[in-house]
Amino acid sequence: MHNELFNPIDIFTYYQDELVRTEGGDRWNTLGRDLYPEAFLNHIWKGCYNDQKLIKRSKAVGFKSFPDHWTDANNQDVWERKVMDDHRVKKIILVREDELAVYVSMQRAELTGNYMTNTYPKSLKIHVDPAAFQRFVNNYWDTYHRRYKSAFKKRDTFWISYEQLLKEETFKTDILPLLWRFLGVDDAQPLKKLRETIKQSDLNEDLSKVISNYEELEFCFRYTEVKHFKDMATKDKERHTSMSHRPASESFSDTCDCKTMSWSILLPICSRARLSQTTSLSTADREKLAEKSNKNRLAEVTIASQHQSDNGLNKEIYWKLLEDFAKSLRETSNPSQLQETECIVGIDIDDTIFNANKDKIRVILPCKVVFLSIAPNMYGQVCRIWNHLAKKAKNDFIVLLGDDVVLKDDEWQKRVVQNFHDVANSSGLPFGAACVALLDESFPGFPTFPVVHRWHMQHFSSLLPKQFINQGGDPYLFELYSRFNASAFAIDCRLENRIGGDGDARYKKREINW
Repeated sequence: MHNELFNPIDIFTYYQDELVRTEGGDRWNTLGRDLYPEAFLNHIWKGCYNDQKLIKRSKAVGFKSFPDHWTDANNQDVWERKVMDDHRVKKIILVREDELAVYVSMQRAELTGNYMTNTYPKSLKIHVDPAAFQRFVNNYWDTYHRRYKSAFKKRDTFWISYEQLLKEETFKTDILPLLWRFLGVDDAQPLKKLRETIKQSDLNEDLSKVISNYEELEFCFRYTEVKHFKDMATKDKERHTSMSHRPASESFSDTCDCKTMSWSILLPICSRARLSQTTSLSTADREKLAEKSNKNRLAEVTIASQHQSDNGLNKEIYWKLLEDFAKSLRETSNPSQLQETECIVGIDIDDTIFNANKDKIRVILPCKVVFLSIAPNMYGQVCRIWNHLAKKAKNDFIVLLGDDVVLKDDEWQKRVVQNFHDVANSSGLPFGAACVALLDESFPGFPTFPVVHRWHMQHFSSLLPKQFINQGGDPYLFELYSRFNASAFAIDCRLENRIGGDGDARYKKREINW
């Protein structure tokens, strides 16, 4: 019967002369409506002329409204009490499922002034500010998920989506009969369109061709609950699943040929005791080392990690640590997997024990060995050492381990690969865009030993940002992918960290705020 009665610009109705204006002037104007909204509503509900006679043509009294029609005039309480909370008022909630399409439509309407009666120019491009769109989405969800939820929703509220309206055949057969019943109208009543009803844009319109900064917007919202981008992620997931050609009842462990997956183990080793086991340097020695370290802000970390006297410790303990790691790697990996595995071993330049015995290290480790030297300016900076070693890694997977680690579960590589596939299937991300952490029994619940794929190196160029020193690198990797639901713990891949973890370490710990 009416159009947008509470539009801030004017009172839009098909009965202007009968209800709003008279020969002597306005019966109601926007100022009077906004000042006395309840009185205006009462006048509208009666469905009468100004002389109180019923408008014979009207079969029902209704109007169209948007949330901001009430908020702009600060009349939300009237809207809630007199419309939403009154179960005698039948509410038909028309919602568009695609929030981005709603926002683009609003922006185009504001630019062109065409709100109802004209199609949009095909050449028109829209720039969408990500922050403004986020504010819109928050308000949109609040409106339709909370404010439009009636306490008597089964009795007084009928929901229709814009997408349903555009599918005319299914709307007439599946939705319209229910709508007529909700309104108490005869099912045989024909559906009539308003004269000004024009479909301004195609339901299947490609918004990437309409939005000038679409790539920026996709980067910001790709893995959120915004429907347009969520649907994209779902399509990617379906595409990935279809490409796998794997029956749902078949477990990955039965179908994956893990021999094709190669591994690089980053393995910094050193014959240095824990800090609590070392003796303090003399002032003279400390000054020499500070000068050697260029007195930079990390000199203290570097000095604390220098090779000193043997402190009375048996040098064989360092070989024992490495041998125990090698034994655990051999016993938990099948021979074919070891052929596809390399240990990228980093050794401090002035480490007299390991540098002089590289051939012995090759014999101990059950796979290919690549040696890299660790310069003094990286001593104690394990995150930077990892970056240094990772540059050499060319295999499918990269795992951060140490000579103080003992692996416990058979075929842990195969289990990790399965976790990567599970993450790809659940998140819709490309295979490899994930972080899977081994289960550290000495620090349970913390991703001390993350595994990443070469996808990470290809897209980020380094394992970690250069700001990391010796703390926070492992949880950073896990948290980075966690924001995209792409992190997981491989709970059936246990290991024991004998020296590091949450306790004492062989270097002075240095945190950064990330």
